[in-house]
Amino acid sequence: MKKSIFYIGITWIAMLCSCSEEIDNGTAKNPVQEGEEILFGSSLSDEAESRTVYGSRDENGVAVHWVDGDEVAIFCKETSQPANHLVNYKIKPSAGDPSKASEVMKVDPNAAGLQWGSEDLHHFYAFYPANAVHGAESDDQQGTISASIPVNQQPAGWRTGPIVSQDESVNGRTTTFALPNMDYAYMYAYNAVDKKTVESGSGTIWLQFHNLVTVLDITIPAPEDGSDVIVTDVTVRAVDGSNTVLTGDFECYIRGAGETTTPACEPVGDMGQVRNVVNIPCFDQKTGKFITLGDDEDFLNVKAYIIPDNVNDAIQPRTLQISVSTLNGGEKKRTLTTASIVPHKINRVLLPAVVPGGTNYWMSDLDPNIYVSELSIPGSKFSVLTRENGAKKVYQTATIDKQFEDGVRAFIFQTATIGHWGFGFQYDRFSVVCETRDKEVMKLSDAIAKIASHLKACEDAGKENEFAFVMLTYSYGDTPLSTNNEQYWIEKLRDEVKSISGTAANRIYTDEVTANTTIDDVKGKIILKANYNSRDMISDYGSTTAPIMFTWWKGPYGPRINEEDPNSDYYQDLNGGMPMDWGKPVWYLSSPAKLRWYYQEVTNVGSGQDATSAEKKTFITNLFTKSVDLYKKDKAHKTWFMNDLGGYYSDNGEINNRGTGIEALAIDMNNLGIEQLQKRTENAGLGLIFMNFADKQSTSGAKYKSDMLIQTIIMNNRKFQLRKKSATTTNYNASYKSGGNAVGWDE
Repeated sequence: MKKSIFYIGITWIAMLCSCSEEIDNGTAKNPVQEGEEILFGSSLSDEAESRTVYGSRDENGVAVHWVDGDEVAIFCKETSQPANHLVNYKIKPSAGDPSKASEVMKVDPNAAGLQWGSEDLHHFYAFYPANAVHGAESDDQQGTISASIPVNQQPAGWRTGPIVSQDESVNGRTTTFALPNMDYAYMYAYNAVDKKTVESGSGTIWLQFHNLVTVLDITIPAPEDGSDVIVTDVTVRAVDGSNTVLTGDFECYIRGAGETTTPACEPVGDMGQVRNVVNIPCFDQKTGKFITLGDDEDFLNVKAYIIPDNVNDAIQPRTLQISVSTLNGGEKKRTLTTASIVPHKINRVLLPAVVPGGTNYWMSDLDPNIYVSELSIPGSKFSVLTRENGAKKVYQTATIDKQFEDGVRAFIFQTATIGHWGFGFQYDRFSVVCETRDKEVMKLSDAIAKIASHLKACEDAGKENEFAFVMLTYSYGDTPLSTNNEQYWIEKLRDEVKSISGTAANRIYTDEVTANTTIDDVKGKIILKANYNSRDMISDYGSTTAPIMFTWWKGPYGPRINEEDPNSDYYQDLNGGMPMDWGKPVWYLSSPAKLRWYYQEVTNVGSGQDATSAEKKTFITNLFTKSVDLYKKDKAHKTWFMNDLGGYYSDNGEINNRGTGIEALAIDMNNLGIEQLQKRTENAGLGLIFMNFADKQSTSGAKYKSDMLIQTIIMNNRKFQLRKKSATTTNYNASYKSGGNAVGWDE
């Protein structure tokens, strides 16, 4: 791998002494005295390099410039004032060269700056950005920075321009640059100064800034065949262990004179989270589109910030893997050798040309120790309601097979009991249907076997962490005379699932699903959930159990606390969702279940329907907000979210010549979901998100941006520090097969 090191050091502030004749035998003629304010900055040396925004790229790297108002914090425990020995200073960049500072002044001009103390030797520590810093009084931690590097490193913007490199094959070709958030480009400076050598009234302190974090400057070439490819995100993973730390909270301190000036760093905070991943979304907020690579755009360049690693520190060197995800393909991965990445520097990485296509085994690319309730899973609304299956309302175009291949892992099956009358009623089968029992699609056992076959295919491909979720809903079916149809359905569902789960090839997950269930627990399996529609429906269910999660479905948003008052609060808003029972249904007011099911399922949209268009949009965005709120409060990660972006418009005004009511709603709700989720920066999973036309095909899902929504949901699993069970091992494939400057992708 070719590597260029960019030194983010900034020499600002004048030289240690202004004129040599003012010093006699190493001592200033008029040295500063205790209580004098320390002066920072009137000139710069020629070694100044860069800071806060990236400038143009040249053969030496990328310049970084100060922005007016940038703040640095300077700490010196030997100073007499202020009491905490810490003062913030702001930078005014030079008009002619923004990499240099024309002035360095106190943020608060009326407050005292750092003042010389009684001791001769003063140790100065400076950090950027100032708001990440606190001072430490102990001898072994004289200058400390408390900082955080997030998993989600959303670019601040995008620009295009030529790339300049010593590699003639790259030189001058058009590149799309992601402009990173420079708040993560932490820097430090250290100098020990004897105050006897500083001239009173004019002597200033010299500090050289250095890069604190480790940066990967990643360049991705377009496909070699000249085709276009849409890049959705770039991910950096530590593949030498799921407990390896790249992101999150950390502390660094600089040791005093006579010792190394390399900062010593260690991770702090919650270790029960995914902290071995960095994700850079490639979504342009201005255009509302992912970045297209190819044709006119020859390269894509992004930067990833990771916590620095030092051999002798708590954070050890990591084996890193960079993956590039495309809209209609799988991740393309490249594993780097540990020695290739130099800590505290910016390391240039040139990847192979992007290869379009591939299968998106996205679950297998996640940490297997993530709790299932933390995940974000794309799903298909009424998964078999297609024109080929005879549906009156066509919600899907693609088959179950194609939906699965396109990344969908959650399905909704409407089911019914099927029988016939001969000498009395004869029960035949339990089936997946299109709306009514007269439009039978397939037996439930066959539908389950179909999904199970795809999970087996994943395992055969070496991708063992895929699983599926299937929600089973009631549709009126055949029953004996004088039998409650709903009661008959749920009892036959119980019996059918027990029978199906008895065959290992059907891959039904039979252990109880709890808040602590992980991807590793359910890998290769199918989780089943069923709705019950009334208290009467479950009144004769009995004590026999089946491997199903049950919740009460009461309208599009659940029951109100006071059903007599249409304006009273919703039960699930006050209780963090509806209770979700394992094995057998229990009336929600009596349920001891710890798991919660927080749902929104508006299907019929319009005047006099489940909700209006405005109300459905409010329900959708409210659930996105609730997922963030509960993530902060629900340390037990016990809540499963279901957000239904599917359905249909019943009003012609909403359709407005945009196809059917199902198509028009897909356009609106998919756009809403993409807009909401791409701008979101809070830590939280999304749960299950269902949509119309849940596929990535150009003649189907892509027409309604379902392809973008599916990828946005999948990306949410890579963008945040989701909670996980601690582990010392990992299931990541970290094999490294090709050395050099990225001849090809990992196999």
